Amino acid sequence: MRYAARTTTGIALAALVLTACGGGNPDNSTSEGSDNVSGAAAAGSLDTGMATGAPSLAGERTAPTGEAPDLAELVEAGDLPPVDQRVPEAAVTIIGKDGVGQYGGELQMAMNGNDDDSLIRRYAAYEPMARWDGDWSSELTPGVARDWVVSEDATTYTFHLEEGIRWSDGEPFTADDIVFGYEDVLMNDELTPGPTEYLMDPEGNWPTITTDGDYTITLEFEVPHGLFLYQLARAEEDGKFHRFPRHYLEQFHIDYNDDAEALAAEEGYEDWADMFTSKGWVTLGTGFDSRWMNPELPQINPYIIETPAYEGTRVTAVRNPYYWKVDEQGNQLPYIDRLVFDVFDSAEVIAFRAAAGNISYQDRHFDHDFRPLLAESMEDNDFSLIDVTSTDMNTLLFNFNHIHPDEQMREVFTDLNFKAGLSHAMNREEIIELVYFGQGEPSQASPREGSPYYHEELATQYLEFDLDQANDYLDQVLPETDENGNRLGPDGQPFTFDVDVATDRSVEHARVLELVQAHWAEVGITMEIQSMDRDLRNERRDAGEFDVYVRDGSAGLQDAILRPHWYMPFGDSGAYAWSWGSYYLDGEDAGEAPPEESPAWRQWELYGEILVTADPDEQARLMEKLLDVSAEAFWTIGLSTSPNRAGVVHNDLRNAPHELYEASAYQNPGPSYPAVWWWENPDEAVADDEDEAQDYIDEYEGEDLPSDQ
Repeated sequence: MRYAARTTTGIALAALVLTACGGGNPDNSTSEGSDNVSGAAAAGSLDTGMATGAPSLAGERTAPTGEAPDLAELVEAGDLPPVDQRVPEAAVTIIGKDGVGQYGGELQMAMNGNDDDSLIRRYAAYEPMARWDGDWSSELTPGVARDWVVSEDATTYTFHLEEGIRWSDGEPFTADDIVFGYEDVLMNDELTPGPTEYLMDPEGNWPTITTDGDYTITLEFEVPHGLFLYQLARAEEDGKFHRFPRHYLEQFHIDYNDDAEALAAEEGYEDWADMFTSKGWVTLGTGFDSRWMNPELPQINPYIIETPAYEGTRVTAVRNPYYWKVDEQGNQLPYIDRLVFDVFDSAEVIAFRAAAGNISYQDRHFDHDFRPLLAESMEDNDFSLIDVTSTDMNTLLFNFNHIHPDEQMREVFTDLNFKAGLSHAMNREEIIELVYFGQGEPSQASPREGSPYYHEELATQYLEFDLDQANDYLDQVLPETDENGNRLGPDGQPFTFDVDVATDRSVEHARVLELVQAHWAEVGITMEIQSMDRDLRNERRDAGEFDVYVRDGSAGLQDAILRPHWYMPFGDSGAYAWSWGSYYLDGEDAGEAPPEESPAWRQWELYGEILVTADPDEQARLMEKLLDVSAEAFWTIGLSTSPNRAGVVHNDLRNAPHELYEASAYQNPGPSYPAVWWWENPDEAVADDEDEAQDYIDEYEGEDLPSDQ
């Protein structure tokens, strides 16, 4: 069934955006849809208001009138209610640049390992309360909440839910489901042993939750929670507290079913908590998400699981017959029949799959090294490259262990002159040319240009390749040398250190280190490269048993304020001061307090002010001050800005953006509404056989990638 591109008169094409201090309300008026009309939309016929060309939320709602042929057959057979009884009468409307589409076809992607379930979530289930838009602007868009009101002191958040949403089994979604998820799942230590930090205020207090009817909830925090809306848009496990269908899950909960333990034993679970988390939450001990394991679990997402994850080589998801969004003609979304995720254990195999034209749309798992392979294959195999702007702000960061157990090493590593000298000794232009194909600019660890938190001083200090300056700085720390020009440490012995690199994650980093090793030898510094897999590298980091830890630098765009671990000690991800960061987040039992003179204390004070501030402008001002201190501390040495990555998009896929942001906090491509993507030739858009797909492992694993030379 094909639908013509016929834009409703007066429809607002710009995306509706909301401020962090209140919610906008889409126009409740509806536009009438059309039934069976022929012809697909001309490409590029609509302006969605997104610079990336991504689909967006329309300003006008539409009455549901059309549905997929497979659902129409179920309606005809009496096995499914009509579409106007499944979808809200004034339905949320999504528009795409290629206009109204047609139903059918399959979307094929590739997972990197069985635990790569975030790929499923990004395509099938980005439905947070408040969501990012396709341009990743700082203003949020309505999601499951149609609007919201935030008190001036950021302690009270009132959400008005979208009315008429139904779970995938047809039951209404209401505020009671959210209260159940909050009080009976997240606050239940047996079901959720760890803290739900995004729901807690900066002092670790749970909010109180109240309802006003079926569609209004209010959360009241004891102290201001200034970043709460951004945390919801980040959508870790979809914001968690609105994903629990009470009517289905009560039967597995001991507080609602006295026979829950007996039922668990009957079904082979250890106890009721094991059963509940397997049926409707994250399984205890494994971290597996029940949404991708249990086809019976009702959901409000566009796709629901068909072939479960975690156990085979292919995962599939099919359309939710009760999904609550439509296109501008009232056709219920999603357009595409099925999502297909093939499971591989090698990014190289995924790259060769993409190069052969066997991936419909994907932006993850393609390192910079893969671009030449994809570029030389795209014309023959009918796909184009996606321009992926990564949130990564740096290609490689040198994290010197500021908490080194050896006092002499600690003294040297924490000296700014030492790091400044090494930074000036790096020939970044050479590295960028030889390793990154000339893409990127020299940079330290700082939010990227284009981020509201870009900090020029932090980004540009100590970048010049100048061996004289390098030696001047190093002479202030390690002035003595031996007869070979090697600098001597405080103990009078040649000063050397190891650098841990995870070569299973990035071949590029090993190549960079070989070049830097030669650069630093020129100024009398001996660095030894220790190659290992990521698990061992992180294990050594967590134990503090390392000298220097390298990896790329993330959190460089909107997410810099949410994940500031490269700019101040914050959790264990910022390896330069991992124990201090753990102390900050979890107290003295988790880590070591920094010395009284450490700049970390001032940064923590500033970040505490950010957390209790509701005004985004004030948050940005405080973040700038925090980054001022980062520049003074010079926690880590950076290499260069991360060049854009390449993804792949089949040339017949419509409404899918060819420009995209990439970040764990952004959940790409979820904010670009995959439910409104469609195929020009859906009958031809069918995934290859599962066994045939797996043949790529034997055929391509270990193959060398082409270069651009």
